[in-house]
Amino acid sequence: MDTSVIEFQKGISFGKKSGSIIEVTKRAVEPDAIAPRSTAANKWAVWGSDNNRAQKIIDENMQDGASAGALRFKIWAHYGAGIQFHKLRIEKDREIIEPVRLEDLPAEMEDFFFINDLENLQQSIISDFEWWSFYYLQYIPNKSKNKILKVNWQRAKDVRAGLRDINDGAIKSYFLSADWPHPITGKFAQAPAFDKFNPFGKSNAIYRHGLPSIDKDYYPTPYWQSNLKWLAVAQKIPEWINANIENSVNIKYHIIIPEEYFIALYPEENYDSKQECQEARIEAEETLKISMDDLLSGQKNVSKTFYSKIAVDENGEKLPGWEIHPISNDVKDGAWLNAYGTASAAQGTAHGVNPSLMGLILSNGLGTGSSSDVREQFNYYLQLNTVIPRQTTLEWFNLVKRYNKWPRDIHMGYKNIILQTMDQNKSGYAIQNEAKPTTAKE
Repeated sequence: MDTSVIEFQKGISFGKKSGSIIEVTKRAVEPDAIAPRSTAANKWAVWGSDNNRAQKIIDENMQDGASAGALRFKIWAHYGAGIQFHKLRIEKDREIIEPVRLEDLPAEMEDFFFINDLENLQQSIISDFEWWSFYYLQYIPNKSKNKILKVNWQRAKDVRAGLRDINDGAIKSYFLSADWPHPITGKFAQAPAFDKFNPFGKSNAIYRHGLPSIDKDYYPTPYWQSNLKWLAVAQKIPEWINANIENSVNIKYHIIIPEEYFIALYPEENYDSKQECQEARIEAEETLKISMDDLLSGQKNVSKTFYSKIAVDENGEKLPGWEIHPISNDVKDGAWLNAYGTASAAQGTAHGVNPSLMGLILSNGLGTGSSSDVREQFNYYLQLNTVIPRQTTLEWFNLVKRYNKWPRDIHMGYKNIILQTMDQNKSGYAIQNEAKPTTAKE
């Protein structure tokens, strides 16, 4: 067997001839997608080789300020100043927004808003989307099965896709549980897949809204998760520093006390026995150590002066005397902190979020920026990076609007926060109204 390729970690191998690192990611993320039959011996596709990939990614990210900060910013920027309903009209080749107050909506739409707690629902949808690039909604019709009465958000981490049908490749059902990775019978529920062309055919059906995936069959990988290796680097830095603090001694001074000091202070002729003399010297030595430690410690003793006498012999050579030598701490934490800065920058790149927007503040200045830089980066992010995500998280509303036959000219969108200079606006920002927010129109 050719041994030029060595696997040194599951899914990761080293090609000796080419000097290449070869990584098979789909096997770790979606083993059921490449296996001839279910690797879990269940009806669902496992998410990761241990069916616990989602929870592991959450736990890893929430331990790192840079990646967690980027996700927080993306969620908040996506939501903007909140949702709004509006109509659109054309004026001189421009679309002008006409906001519609909640109380001016048709009664059925207003009732739907309150029944579904629409603001919290939308925040939940956005959070899942920014983490995974998809989200699950459960569509619940009324008893007459001619209207969608309710939509339930189901956490992505709590849902597993059913195995694809071997004939048409469709996912026909989804499985829900709070006990992944290995729920026992009775600890999971099965729901049918929602058919948007036959919305009332099945009750409590689930639909996955999200970005198309170029390689995953069941669980698409968001772009930001290209940072997982740098995330591992960033997590090791505080562990190393904490271990260094816990397992090392911070020595500030080296105190030298000549043994002759105790011999001269406690001569043998002053005691009845040699043992009694030795005990006196040992006790004096311990007492002096404590006194010296107290002298050199604490805030009140900073910058105290220590005096000592030095004797010389007949040749003028210095005899051993008391000495206190300060010891500098040369532990090179700076190199590790620089590595953390590099890892944090890589994570910001993967998320598509400028360090100044992540709230990233490092000792080397990375993440700091002028107010004008933050303003321009923020406005740029809204204009470019929220268009497709917002369309995706508003998609469900347009489906329900069509099924329930609501007025087609009423749209739901997000109110943007536009940062401005102080001479433009004393508050420093404006809520977008006259300019078009991102909407998902039919």
